[in-house]
Amino acid sequence: MYDKMFEPGKIGSVELRNRLVMEPMGVGLANLDGTPTDEMIRYYELRAAGGAGLVIPEICRVDDETGVGELRQISVTRDRNVPALSRLAEAIHRHGSKTFLQLHHPGRETPNVLLGGKPVVSASAIPCKKTQAKTRALTTEEVQHIVQEFIEGAVRAEKAGFDGVELHCAHGYLLQQFLSPYTNKRTDQYGGSFENRLRIVTEIIAGIRERCSEGFALGCRVSVEEFLDKTGVTEDYIHIADGVKICMAFEKAGVDFIDVSVGLYETGITCVEPVSYPEGWRHDLIRAVKEHVGVPVIAVSAYRGPDVPESFLEEGTIDFVGLGRAWLADPEWGNKVQQGRVPELRKCISCLRCFESLEQNAEKCMPLECAVNPECAHELRYGELPVDTGHHRVVVVGGGPGGCQAAETAARRGCKVTLLEQAGRLGGQVLLAERPPKKEKMDFVPRYFETTLPKLGVDVRLGEKATVDSVMALKPDAVICATGGSPIVPASIPGVSGENVICVPEALARESYEGQRVVVVGAGMTGLETAEYIADKGAASVTVVDMVKTPAPGTNQTNLVDLMGRLRAQSVALSLGEKLVEVGAQGITVEAVEGGARSEMPADLVVLSLGNRPATELADQLRQRGVTVKLVGSAVRDGNIAPATRGGYEAARSLFSVPAEGSSFRMSDADLEKFGAPSVMADQRGLYLAYTTDPAAIERILPAPLKPFSMPVVTLSVNHILHPSFTDDYYEAILGVYCYMGEQLGQYTMSLLLGGSGAEMATQLGRDNGSMPKKLGAEFSIRKDGTKLIVDLARRGHRLVHVGADLGEYNSPLCHLIFQSPAAGKTTKGCGFYYHFDRPVFPEGGAKLDGGSINAALVQYDYHQWLPGYVTDIQMASSPDDPWGELPVLSILGCAYSDLDLTVLGERKLADVDANAAFPYVFAGWYDRTTLGEVGRV
Repeated sequence: MYDKMFEPGKIGSVELRNRLVMEPMGVGLANLDGTPTDEMIRYYELRAAGGAGLVIPEICRVDDETGVGELRQISVTRDRNVPALSRLAEAIHRHGSKTFLQLHHPGRETPNVLLGGKPVVSASAIPCKKTQAKTRALTTEEVQHIVQEFIEGAVRAEKAGFDGVELHCAHGYLLQQFLSPYTNKRTDQYGGSFENRLRIVTEIIAGIRERCSEGFALGCRVSVEEFLDKTGVTEDYIHIADGVKICMAFEKAGVDFIDVSVGLYETGITCVEPVSYPEGWRHDLIRAVKEHVGVPVIAVSAYRGPDVPESFLEEGTIDFVGLGRAWLADPEWGNKVQQGRVPELRKCISCLRCFESLEQNAEKCMPLECAVNPECAHELRYGELPVDTGHHRVVVVGGGPGGCQAAETAARRGCKVTLLEQAGRLGGQVLLAERPPKKEKMDFVPRYFETTLPKLGVDVRLGEKATVDSVMALKPDAVICATGGSPIVPASIPGVSGENVICVPEALARESYEGQRVVVVGAGMTGLETAEYIADKGAASVTVVDMVKTPAPGTNQTNLVDLMGRLRAQSVALSLGEKLVEVGAQGITVEAVEGGARSEMPADLVVLSLGNRPATELADQLRQRGVTVKLVGSAVRDGNIAPATRGGYEAARSLFSVPAEGSSFRMSDADLEKFGAPSVMADQRGLYLAYTTDPAAIERILPAPLKPFSMPVVTLSVNHILHPSFTDDYYEAILGVYCYMGEQLGQYTMSLLLGGSGAEMATQLGRDNGSMPKKLGAEFSIRKDGTKLIVDLARRGHRLVHVGADLGEYNSPLCHLIFQSPAAGKTTKGCGFYYHFDRPVFPEGGAKLDGGSINAALVQYDYHQWLPGYVTDIQMASSPDDPWGELPVLSILGCAYSDLDLTVLGERKLADVDANAAFPYVFAGWYDRTTLGEVGRV
């Protein structure tokens, strides 16, 4: 049926296998250095494999200083980019397609921020009304330099293996800014007369012809009509007669083809058309060019299916079919048409989500997304769909875009899929979305799934409302709930339950509003489109009320401008900044957001467009039955098609797959449940030692409300913890004193030093989950040679502890009592005190100490070995950072070599304390003097 479309063609000396062209569209996949990423190469390769005879990748930068059009944009400004660009060309060639590179300079149509804040450049210092960027005129020398940059770019493109280049003289970019009298007010050789305005392009053409080979194709993309009269412009600009004349001049200058387009940013609605523009609407403009040039003509015209472009080919209006967004929606567009699978085309619905997301994602360095193709620009990241070798049963509840996409994805994986939809047709909310005027393309969505799902073996059951029992009867291994939502009706507003109040679904189902006065509450796109529908159905008056100051905030401006123009033509009124407070029999009462003044608004009917509340009841009930359930679409959050289709795709893709092992900064809920479990310090081997000190020394360093033990006992432990439950093995040294907290006797830790591979995590967890004073970087030596035990501890170049002991008996029997008479096989319990404090930050800046408390860690000791020891040598020393010698050794009680398991049974808060009062006592346990600026580096 589409023979002309698949005839071989020729542009210059370049032979093409068919007449299908993938036109340039930025997707945001390039590296920041201007080279194509693997993701970009995969994206274009799939379109070549999908049937494009000619692939023209997105805008390619020729100037790094003034010519940056996108953050992630390919570039031919440097020789070092040529090898990477050659990989892109090779990937396209691999599938029998040819490829041209589009050379681009944005001129004034780019934000100042992309130029580092400097003014953007143009033919004249006339800012773009859309970008409103500060603009300066290029000097003559700069124009000549840019001419050379275009030429050098073409030379590099040929070196990279591209078959030709296209000069971007359209959509209001720099070259068009010179061509148009609207933007070119120059008085030098690049302005004034028609020939002078074209000079920049004709010089580029001449230079490329001189520098590149004879068979290298060269063409221009030209906006042949700027439509500026639609925006109120009265001065001269490019009209169709001028556009034709420009194309004729370029042919005379030596180009091999003309790529016809229209518009500029200020009339962007004509070059990136919204849903209201019909297929083929540019026919007469393209025909005018074709009748006056002899070189091949490529042209886009919002083609979605093959019928319109085939007719254009048959009548000779075009030589090659320019397809843009159609390739985003379906990378196999060409193959499907050629194979007679037209009903399987996933057609673009002209929703402009691609351009909207490209702008939204630019700062995040993420690519665009397509509302109907969730894999678009993510093909390499997703990879092939994982095959479900278990052929699991999947039930999808809901036949909207999210549910249908989930069903398709699961079926392609090999799952046995049943889809339950209570309506008589697939589509869900899309069936309502297509009801307003000029929204017929929305029907592409359900039609695609109505064709595709049965072919994939999906058991589609229409008119069947899902219940827990009906779903369970299907014995699902998993259920995907795309159950949508129900309209929000704020019960707090008097009168909203009246018979004169309806919601959007009912409003769009009615066929006539003849003579009625209607108020629509909600000025989002849904409310505005509903207002247009009601006006189109004969309402006497339609008024849209909302609290917002501007209609549809956050909506794509092209879609909004298009719709607002039609609303004005229908005399639909907007009453913004007004809040609905009451509905009565004769109308509504509104209250001004600013000032609070109330007024009456007559109405026969009130339509609420306040969004939808997700319907999750079925999913909740199925989970209670133990079923794996995933929510998608408006059942998760009220939204449009794009998040629904992506959510459905990802939900079905992830079913039954074992996640690859790996780490993540986002911890799973299952892992979080393990966090904070009782710490076990198993197989702890080393020294326990006790001595008495000067009571005044303890009183000096012991913070309130702790009270010294009657005997001024200091304990020292130096151990190797071989098998802790929370980290790798590590070494630990603790200096503590016995004291009371009220009636409770325990040990207060003044300093805890750590070393070894597991020390870092031990500072976070261990005995106290992180509040006890701890420091890393200690060096340990624990040597047991028969009955000889030698222990050394050092940190930051200072030896703090040296102990020599003979194993066999204590220095004093009191040592045994101090440590609760330990022995192999015995279990004892103890209590350790420590301080906690916070350092919150003020909103205005600065911080303070706060949240002080004294806590207790309750521990259990399970002894495997306890060998008493007689201390023969002990040296306790201080360093600037660790004052371990501050408690002098007066009398040694003894020591032991121990092998034990220590388990933290729990922690509890004992009392609040003044953090500022306690901080001087705990500082040295937490921090080194370096924190005071005493770094002492050499």
